[in-house]
This record gives sequence, structure tokens and C-alpha cells, in this order.
Amino acid sequence: MQEQFDVTAHNYDFVFKDSFNLFKNDIGDFLKVELPGIDSYLETEFAEIETNTERMDLNFKLEDGSILHLEEEIEVSVDDLIRFASYDLKLYNRYRDRIRTIILCIKGYPASEAAFDAGSLGYNTIVVNMSDKDGKEKLKELKEKIEKKEKINYLDLIFLPLMKSDQKMVKRVKETIELEKKLEIEKNLKNNIVALTFVLCDKFLSKQEISEIWRDYKMVKILKYAEEQGKIEGKIEGKQEEARLILMRQIKAKFGDTDNEIIALINEAELNKIEDLSEKIVTTNSKAELIDFLKH
Repeated sequence: MQEQFDVTAHNYDFVFKDSFNLFKNDIGDFLKVELPGIDSYLETEFAEIETNTERMDLNFKLEDGSILHLEEEIEVSVDDLIRFASYDLKLYNRYRDRIRTIILCIKGYPASEAAFDAGSLGYNTIVVNMSDKDGKEKLKELKEKIEKKEKINYLDLIFLPLMKSDQKMVKRVKETIELEKKLEIEKNLKNNIVALTFVLCDKFLSKQEISEIWRDYKMVKILKYAEEQGKIEGKIEGKQEEARLILMRQIKAKFGDTDNEIIALINEAELNKIEDLSEKIVTTNSKAELIDFLKH
């Protein structure tokens, strides 16, 4: 059974990459937080964060260039904030863009913000109190809308198990999946919604509970599509990363240390742009020329 648990951990990013449009369309309405639109999904894995328990939950690139970092916690402690801050520093080191961190707190938090002040380093987050959302009432509402074939916010379904309830988490997850199975939508979309519900709740479940859900709902089959998509995307991303590293070495060899603006532009550039620049760098005489080429 352990091999099955590993599929969820290894393919976490694949599930969200394939389903990020669900968040792009509905995240603002669900969170009730003013945000720019979502532009793309960002990976959650870093070399320095190796275990499933230390995985960042969700990251999105927003239309204004900033990054949305979403975390889910039962309660919020200073230790949690320090951990999230360390993730955000890794994100900032890689992308050099503003980070917006939002915490979905299951048991609630006394303020709309959670922060700490370490002197030269300050950290601020927004807290969305999931205990303000009545899971029982939301379940009833969603059932009625699905029966009437009315439009729903799919994120209300995906995050339903995290809302206020007197039931155990495993029962909430099972009830939600049962409801999701009744959706009259395209099969891959339905599978993605079920998979998202599962992977977003797995850290709040015991191994035995995960095993029950995995067995009862055939999660291996449901995640297969996202896994295959992830393998294809992974090959493309691997080639892009290799091309970026080669280009960075070329720039360093010709101009010395690479500045932050060039690093950011290379990280955002498509593969064909990187490959073109690798050829053009032979005749490029200044960093300004590099920046101009990457921007246009």
C-alpha cells in the first residue's frame, strides 16, 4: 500500500498543473480576498524541501507578476509561520517577485492576519478562517444545486472537507467524493476534482484513512491521467531547465556574474527564446543587449 501513497506525493504538482483552471476561474470568489487573476501554476517542490510533510501546499503566478502561496493548517502557530516564511524566501530567491501568503485555517484564527517580527525580518500573511464556513450547510446547498444542474463553484466542493463540521475528516472527504461523482461533467474534469479533494486533505488523514479512501475510490485510476500529463510536462520542463543552466554558464563566462533582472527574465522565457539567445550570445556585446532580447 505504501507504493500507492507515494503516487500522491510524487504527482501532487501534476494534479494541480492539469487542474489549475479551476483555481484560475473561482479562487477569488471562494477566498473572499481581493487578488489579481491567476496566470499560471508554480511547482511546490524544491530540492531543499524533500518530505511530503514539508511540501508547500499551492503556489500560483498572478497576473500582476506576484506569487500567491496558499497553505492549509488546522491551527496556526509561530512555528508554522516561520516554516511558511522559509518557503517564501525560497520562492523569492527563485523568482524575485512579491509573495502573497494566504493560510486556510480549519479551526479558526482570532485575526485576519498572522505575522511575526524578527527585527530585520518581518513576515505577514492573510488568514482565511475556514471555521466561518458551515460545511453542513454548504454540503446541503451543493447537493441541491447539483440535483438541479445549477452552476457551482467547484472550489466549494474541493475544500468542503476543510469547512466547519462535527464529523471526522475521513467521513467529510468520503461524503464530498460521493457528491463529486454525481457531477454531470466531462470525465477528466470530474476525476481532477476528486483527485484535488483527496490530495488537499491527505495531510489531515491517518495512513489507515488514506488507505480506505484509496481503496474505495480507486484513486490510482483517478490520478493516472494527471500522472501521464505530468510525465509529458516534466520532459519539457527538464529540457527547459537544462537550456537555462547552459545559457547562465554562457553569460557568466562572457560577462561575469549574472544580475537578478537577467535571471528573472531567463526563468520566465520560453524554450525557443532561450535557445535563440544561446546562439545570439556569441555576437552580443553587453548585458543591455541580452535584456532587450529577452524582453522582446
